[in-house]
Amino acid sequence: MVTTVQKWGNSQGIRIPKDYLMRLDIKCGDSILIEIADSRTITLRKASDKLIDKLFAQYDGDFTPTEYPWGDDVGEEVW
Repeated sequence: MVTTVQKWGNSQGIRIPKDYLMRLDIKCGDSILIEIADSRTITLRKASDKLIDKLFAQYDGDFTPTEYPWGDDVGEEVW
């Protein structure tokens, strides 16, 4: 398939046919990883739902979740 890079606001974009996206189980709103493989190749992949887990897989530091005292409520943030 050949497509054309088109202006999209202040950026450029390409359109990916729906049947391609269906074959890859990619839907509107899904996150996509874009990688440059070499000087002429771009790879697009559906991002894993567990991307954060992969990013921290090698993390061996000590982490204890704690609450931060942000101050008094100022709006309707407490339900």
